Amino acid sequence: MNTTRYISAVLSGAAVIISLSGCGGGDAQKLQAENEALRVEVEALRARATTPEAEAARDAELKRLQAASQDAVRLRGEVTQLRTVAKDADKLRAENQQLKSENQKLRGATAAAEPVPAVPQPTPGSIPRDSWSFAGYATPEAALISAIHSMQQGNPKQYFESLTPEEQLRMTKLWDNKTPEEIAAKHVSDTSKITGLRIVDKAVTSDGVISMNVQIEGTDRTEMVVLRRVGNDWKFDGFKREPAKQQ
Repeated sequence: MNTTRYISAVLSGAAVIISLSGCGGGDAQKLQAENEALRVEVEALRARATTPEAEAARDAELKRLQAASQDAVRLRGEVTQLRTVAKDADKLRAENQQLKSENQKLRGATAAAEPVPAVPQPTPGSIPRDSWSFAGYATPEAALISAIHSMQQGNPKQYFESLTPEEQLRMTKLWDNKTPEEIAAKHVSDTSKITGLRIVDKAVTSDGVISMNVQIEGTDRTEMVVLRRVGNDWKFDGFKREPAKQQ
């Protein structure tokens, strides 16, 4: 029982005692004494209930209840906000999925509407650019492709090794005062427009020399190239061109 209820009960008891004061003399004195004792106890309880410690305890409890109430209000607000965010996220996911689906449909329709670009078809018997590789020197054709591939890749050292000794000497003089980087850049530039090679015909001489008429696809010209056997290998001996006529 809290203090207030206890004081009320005591006062009610005192009122009952006072109402019985009309009883006999001895009983009246006894009741009066008890009534006085109860008054003293009531005053003591009132004094105890109004002490600084009791008031501080009540204030502390009130503050605790207020803080708990504020926390409850704050938590309710956070829960409401989180629920709203979750609903918005679900809505955005649904819209995003719908946009992805529409985008895929549009891409499919665009791809179907756009004409497919024609892919250039290599001339029968040609050697396309994307098939070039270092093929070694076992055959004249392999030696030619190895040389042209070295130029395409900007590899002057490998190109030099694919040449006959005579052509190496000529290239040494031609490359004089040029850096490997400059030579590589020129080779890459010289082969940049070539889309393929096609051997039109070839002639074999008795001294182990092969001349080939090669169509340079992508540049619309035909060159005669010479390949010579060096030991067990075939090496590129350069282009065979008619000397320029003097005016």
